Amino acid sequence: MLKYRCLLPLVLALCSMSNARGADSFFDSNGVKIRYATAGAGEPVVLIHGWMGDSTMWGAKLSAPEGFQLIAFDCRGHGKSDKPHDPDKYGVEMSEDVVRLLDHLKIKKAHLIGYSMGAFIVGKVAATHSDRVLSVTYGGQAPIIAGPKSPGSNEVEVFAKAVDEGKGLGPYLMSVWPADRPKLTLDQANALCKLMYGEKDVKAYAVSGLSLPKLEVTAEDLRKCKAPTLFIYGGNESRYVKDRIAEARQVLPSSQVKVVEGSDHVSTPAKPEFGQTILAFLNSVRTK
Repeated sequence: MLKYRCLLPLVLALCSMSNARGADSFFDSNGVKIRYATAGAGEPVVLIHGWMGDSTMWGAKLSAPEGFQLIAFDCRGHGKSDKPHDPDKYGVEMSEDVVRLLDHLKIKKAHLIGYSMGAFIVGKVAATHSDRVLSVTYGGQAPIIAGPKSPGSNEVEVFAKAVDEGKGLGPYLMSVWPADRPKLTLDQANALCKLMYGEKDVKAYAVSGLSLPKLEVTAEDLRKCKAPTLFIYGGNESRYVKDRIAEARQVLPSSQVKVVEGSDHVSTPAKPEFGQTILAFLNSVRTK
């Protein structure tokens, strides 16, 4: 999805306060190979990217602020992790990857930060494994909570349909193209998509995206997670995202919220205020 592929790294407040570099490592998560990288030492912080992105959204050279160990991984179906096409390999399995990674690293509890799709994954972990969570940060989205929902986007379905039809991803790109930009022809859109996705496993993207509703949680289960919680999003986010966050904050009334004014879903992570806010939140809730 264009919005995730354009995400810039987490700002310098989180990613350039140390010269340590994270090297690629892999572990087996119920038969699926997951790539991850770590940097720094201290309280663990797991970083979870958005749909059709990968862990490089948090910085191509992962480095950690003092007192924290950053752990970034490629969700299954993304980056350098395995990309199964079986729908049963996604959904809840994506949240279980977080827990299995903690087990692999022998970490009892961690701070969890998820952006967009990553927020869905974090929400599922918080609701089903609250004993593994030190704090939760939902970036640009909210957990998927069971019950009436605001009308949303059919973006994943449009992408999956284009993948299945095999005639190019142009129709998908045209459907998400910003209204304030010159319209694309189908040929132009197909050409751009070929550049963007030519070497990507688009079937894995489609299958993983369609599985996201399986990350739904109940309000009751989400409330069982007493970990400090932060919602952070751009002031120019879509109405759908803002409504979802407002609904989640009714379930989690003690949560903190930060609006990054003048930014949208794409640009928010690149704003200095984004990283500064998260780092201040982590320092305020750290246990050591």
